[in-house]
Amino acid sequence: MPGVMQVEAMAQVASILLFKLTKTSSRVGYFMSADQVKFRKPVFPGDTIFIHAELTRARGNRLAKTKCHCVVNDAVVSEGELMFTFLDK
Repeated sequence: MPGVMQVEAMAQVASILLFKLTKTSSRVGYFMSADQVKFRKPVFPGDTIFIHAELTRARGNRLAKTKCHCVVNDAVVSEGELMFTFLDK
């Protein structure tokens, strides 16, 4: 799985986490930045990836920062800090 797809998957998991925490569907989340992204090991076809996201900072209801990582066979294969903003529809 290419690294850019891993970052996209981490962003989607983090956005689901943030929507569950805010308990609203009247807002749209936008992926703003990816910081300190590291790719530790390659991911091959047939591997099962577990994606973890943790909210690290939030500024009101507008900005949120999460720390995410992907795990294959109990080894971290990629990680990074992702930032999101939320706007009303």
